Amino acid sequence: MKRDLRRVTLPARLARALGGFLQVRPVKIACPGGAVSFTFDDFPRSAWTNGGAILEEYGCRGTYYAAMGLAGTANDLGPMFDLADLRAAHARGHEIACHTFSHRDCARVPPREIAAEIDDNAAALSAALGGAAVRNFAYPFGGVSQSAKQALSHRFVSCRGTGRGLIRGAADLADLPSTSLYSRDFDRDHLCQLIDDAHADGAWLICYTHDVADAPSRFGCTPAQFRSLVAYAVENASVLPVRDVLARLGLANETKTLPARAA
Repeated sequence: MKRDLRRVTLPARLARALGGFLQVRPVKIACPGGAVSFTFDDFPRSAWTNGGAILEEYGCRGTYYAAMGLAGTANDLGPMFDLADLRAAHARGHEIACHTFSHRDCARVPPREIAAEIDDNAAALSAALGGAAVRNFAYPFGGVSQSAKQALSHRFVSCRGTGRGLIRGAADLADLPSTSLYSRDFDRDHLCQLIDDAHADGAWLICYTHDVADAPSRFGCTPAQFRSLVAYAVENASVLPVRDVLARLGLANETKTLPARAA
């Protein structure tokens, strides 16, 4: 399966630009001392074998936004996770979170189809993990629209986008910003400055990547790059999965049970 290399859609860019005016679930965020979350989209196997191992070297855990329709496949990110990887990550305390089942762009499909994708993915994840619930979500491709935010805002504790920036003060749980870790534009000084700013301002930095490999895809980073940033973050902030930051903020139960799919 080939990834869609299109740029983020116009509706997604507009939603980001107008996010301050179109917030769906506004909350106040304050993380004294700063918090950093390392997250992986789609769940390439190297994100677990390399990325997960690096996090555990430092006593940390990450968040894996898994698209179950990609399990056992391979694409330009390399081999994707299999059920053994999923269960191992969960058993070792990493957070397993939700994507759309087939990695569909939420800005390009109607709410009913988004709901079906989410239901299928959540059910498959729960079955694979012995009934464990998935509480957080990331928009594939960063494809967020106002209708997608409305459709998903109360199905998950949080929905993460790909709009850059620290999370501080007012934030929208339906579209949390994040910062990419891509080898092609990796700027350690800038990323370390973001961690410093999070520490100084009591903010939350969510980082995301895909594969973690010596020869990464355009959407991944190298183990050396990833390790260097994890090492810096551990020294200067609390490094926690998305789930655990939300729990510290008292927001872990800010969601409803996933409803049955509409007929």
